Amino acid sequence: MKSRYLKSIVAVAALTSLFGLTACAGAGGAAAPAASGDSKTLEVWHAYAGQPDKVEFINWALDGFKKKYPDITVKEVAAEQSSYKTKLQTAMSTGHAPDVFYTLPGGFLKAFVDSGQVMNLDDALATDGWGDSFIPSAMSSVSFDGSAYAAPIDIDAAAIWYDKALFEKKGWTVPTTWDEFLTLSDTIAKDGIVPVALGNKDSWPATFWFQYAEMRQQGSGVVTDFVNKEPDATFGPNAPEAANVLKTLADKKYLPTGANGMSDQEANILFLNGQAAMVLNGTWQIGMSADAPAGFDLGYFPFPSMKGGAGDQTDVLAGVAAAFAASSKPADKEAAVDFLKYMTSPDVMKEYVKVRKTMVTLKGATTPDVAGPVLSGVVTDLIEKAGHLDAFYDTALPPKATTTYYTTLQGLVDGSVSAEDAAAAIESAVKAGQ
Repeated sequence: MKSRYLKSIVAVAALTSLFGLTACAGAGGAAAPAASGDSKTLEVWHAYAGQPDKVEFINWALDGFKKKYPDITVKEVAAEQSSYKTKLQTAMSTGHAPDVFYTLPGGFLKAFVDSGQVMNLDDALATDGWGDSFIPSAMSSVSFDGSAYAAPIDIDAAAIWYDKALFEKKGWTVPTTWDEFLTLSDTIAKDGIVPVALGNKDSWPATFWFQYAEMRQQGSGVVTDFVNKEPDATFGPNAPEAANVLKTLADKKYLPTGANGMSDQEANILFLNGQAAMVLNGTWQIGMSADAPAGFDLGYFPFPSMKGGAGDQTDVLAGVAAAFAASSKPADKEAAVDFLKYMTSPDVMKEYVKVRKTMVTLKGATTPDVAGPVLSGVVTDLIEKAGHLDAFYDTALPPKATTTYYTTLQGLVDGSVSAEDAAAAIESAVKAGQ
């Protein structure tokens, strides 16, 4: 286990240098626009749909790419995150990879790499300093067997978000332990407000609760051990207790009614309107709160410590959330690489931070002037103080294990699965490595 902790410490050091590093000069470099008459077509698939800040960013980015490369015709295919994953997996299963495409890192990407459908980017990354422009820890999630297969885009960290104005009005105190969190939730519920906004229709929002509880109980690096096929990999004897965290929230009715049928955006409306007091979400919550009603004051606090937990109680759930990759057989290889370099260039990455309010993988791009005080605070208060960073389980797991993970946690929310059965099902699925 020591090796994974050392890797985590390296990751923390890399992330905490976000504000002090400058981007390499060649990071955004790309070939000059094609000569007139040398027309190229690039099919671009992405999941930046259905959420205002995502749409704003991708429209800005694609408009800029088209102006920079007027002789490349972009055929855009957009979808929301949950439907996008199914759409992309279907395309890949039939051998029809888009020229360039948005992808989750880890196991999701690796399945496509293993089937030979993703371009090896080693040569491109070694040119003009492009590879050196990324935070080193970010590249590990898109690299397999020593080679890189995607350009990582953003880094998300999960925290519990709350309305500071509402807390002050009600006299509520931010909890630091899990027992305090449950006591506060009971007080909030008695006040007629939903303690925790959870919209689990797309399955992934519930994963944060299980993973953070597992990190507090067992420690970070568990799924990394499974992916690396370490013989002693396990969620540990306290995994049922980790699963019980989510079940407790559901049993005590601290979640919205019908949480499994509610989207993350619908749950966010409850939160922004003061109908729900807290939400456990990634740093994209900052962008989702941009249009909050007057008087709303977004605050955050780390996931509470758990008494007797074997994990480092300062650990933070954080990692590369998305990347762009290219088909191993694109219509035009040069155009595909140009797109990847453009999307990770300093100007585009700074705009990403500005619009989406989340950290990016490019050195020196997540600066206070574009990040704003809340995101800067997350880095200072959570990332810099974290003992380890643990990447999102569902982005690291292979497809079948991810599906089991999602459906099992949905069962905890709707009461159809016990904590013991949930822990056993998840461990069995992850051990199968599919």
